[in-house]
Amino acid sequence: MATIDSDYLLQQLIALLAIPSPSLHGEEMVRWLRPRLEEVGLDVTQTARGDLIAQCPGDRPYRAIAAHLDTLGAMVTRHKPNGKLAIRPIGTWNARFADGARVRIHGDDGEVLAVGTLLPEKASGHVFNEAVDSQPCDWTHIELRPDLVDVSAEALAALGIGVGSLVSIDSQVSVTETGFVNARHLDNKAAIACVLAALQSGVDLRGTRLLFSCAEELGVGLSWPMLIGIEEILNLDIAAQGEGQNACHDGVTVAMMDSQGPLHPAATQRLLALCREHGIPHTRDCFPFYHCDGDSASCAGLDVRNALACFGADASHGWERVHIDSLTALAKLVVCWLEVP
Repeated sequence: MATIDSDYLLQQLIALLAIPSPSLHGEEMVRWLRPRLEEVGLDVTQTARGDLIAQCPGDRPYRAIAAHLDTLGAMVTRHKPNGKLAIRPIGTWNARFADGARVRIHGDDGEVLAVGTLLPEKASGHVFNEAVDSQPCDWTHIELRPDLVDVSAEALAALGIGVGSLVSIDSQVSVTETGFVNARHLDNKAAIACVLAALQSGVDLRGTRLLFSCAEELGVGLSWPMLIGIEEILNLDIAAQGEGQNACHDGVTVAMMDSQGPLHPAATQRLLALCREHGIPHTRDCFPFYHCDGDSASCAGLDVRNALACFGADASHGWERVHIDSLTALAKLVVCWLEVP
């Protein structure tokens, strides 16, 4: 069996984490990812929405691997009298994790127009005293402080910043000597890094299509044009660690059920058998507040079998953390899955 280069996997993950890609704004990710898929001999196409599809030339795949390329983000909704900007989240994430986030404000063509910080409205104890602690923690009380000298509405408008401006959240990645990767947006950049590490190992992709959706965080992952001829989908995503969960922190978490219901038993049992056969550390878990790429296809009535394999991470959709062992294990499972027809 091919081996996984964990150093290569980590290098790709760090590069991916530097690329902004809030839902439906994945153009820069596509520009980075597409040539890397073409370098290993794959034909790469793009849907009208912006999803990437890759497969061997002339192949007619019957199964697919899905890993969404979009992340959480925000959008400017109005200019405030204090010179700061009101925002609304893209995707589902709690406002408490916005406090202190460094961000980039993008123009209509994706260019970075300014940087700044997300803060609660009452951010200084020296000014507001105990009111800092008592203010509500929700998005209506979060504002964006641009790092600009002139923050008048006129000056911002002249720069191209206003209602509808995209806000990407900096990953702020940190890798520890103990093997942990701390960063925003491990969901789902880490899964893409696992796919790239599997491809780098030299595994044969014939019979399998790679799908990178751009709107999973909006609840609309895989669509019909991506799944023509596909019978089974291996979804790769995050497994949330926490009370009541059974996520594997140093291996693969195989999901038995998510918020839509059970994952397909035949596809799921194949994953579990591969883990046992190849000695891949793993656990089984059920996710109560969760959907994956393939759930959109199932909801739309497509005739596919979904399986879901995950890396184990703490504080999902917040300050996420994963261990490199979990990512290496997931990449190894991808290789094993690809090697068995």
